[in-house]
This record gives sequence, structure tokens and C-alpha cells, in this order.
Amino acid sequence: MPTHVLVPYNGTPLSKDALRYACAEFGSATITTLFVVDKATDDTAAIGWGDHPGLWEEWLEERKSHAQELFAEAETIAEEYDISIQTGVAVGPVAPMIVEAAEEYGADLIVVGAHGQSRLEELLLGDVARRLVRRSPIPVTTIRESTE
Repeated sequence: MPTHVLVPYNGTPLSKDALRYACAEFGSATITTLFVVDKATDDTAAIGWGDHPGLWEEWLEERKSHAQELFAEAETIAEEYDISIQTGVAVGPVAPMIVEAAEEYGADLIVVGAHGQSRLEELLLGDVARRLVRRSPIPVTTIRESTE
């Protein structure tokens, strides 16, 4: 049985499902939700941060504030299972930052949502869950969204 579970969390229904699963199955473990700020995949990011470093710092602080709002939602979900959770924010490419955070927090399991994509969509779009399953040194449990 895992003692520390890391759940990447971005407030999507799939990340909420992953958190609910972790709470239901591993409620006696420490559960940490992680929000990753990635300028390459975040729709609110702008191009040309190097030209305006103050804007980068302002944007980063806004994303960290957004993470706190998401963590309030996550804590509400955890309270449904009568447990408390830890939270963390990482900055960088999503999959590598999740693996790094798992190591930093001492997690022995990652629970992540995985879209039920067709093979073509998976090849074209990439998939954080798929990358985690391939590269994580610890077990990864995927919570799948159906395409139906």
C-alpha cells in the first residue's frame, strides 16, 4: 500500500476524478496535489517573455494564485473523504516536473487522469499520462476518461 500519493491537479473533471480515486483508495496515505505551471502549454502565457521580464514574474504570480484557487477545490473534494491533503506548485514542462515532484515529496505512487484518445490523437497531441507511465521510476495509476 502506498504511503504517499501524488496527484497532478489542474481543476479539470479528469484531475478531480483522479483525486477522488486517490482519496477513496489511498485515504490513509499522504496525498499531495500538484499544479504545474508550464508556459509552453498554458493558454494564458505570452510569447516573448525575455523582452519583458517583469511581465513574466507577474504572470507567474497570477498562475500561482490560480493554483491556490484550485487547491481550495481539491481540499473540498478531500473533505468529502474526511482527509486532508498537501499541495505543491512546480514550474516547467508538465511530465518532467511531476516526476521531479514525486521524488522531492517522497511519493511512491502517482495517480493521474488519462484521456481516452484514439491512437492518432495520442500521437498528434501527446499525452502527459503516457509520458509518466513510460518515464516515472515509481508506479503510475491512470484514471481513464472514456471517449464514448
